[in-house]
Amino acid sequence: MNLVRFLIRLLLIVFGAIVGLGLFVFAVIAFLSFLLFSLLTGRKPNLQFRVNKNPWATRQAPAGDVVDVEAREVRDVKPLPLQPPEQR
Repeated sequence: MNLVRFLIRLLLIVFGAIVGLGLFVFAVIAFLSFLLFSLLTGRKPNLQFRVNKNPWATRQAPAGDVVDVEAREVRDVKPLPLQPPEQR
């Protein structure tokens, strides 16, 4: 019984490794072909992704000018000296 479990477990590990390696090789080949196609055509790949995942959603109006800053007042500004710093 232990031998059968071991063989099944070994078979599943080998099968998983083959599937994983096959998917990796497919991804590398797809990437290289996409890169080669882009280089041959001389066009940049269009990698813009849609922010709105739902195409049937209603569009919202832009919020307008929104500025979020932390402001602080600076007083007693001393002018910088025009001499180079001292050499030590």
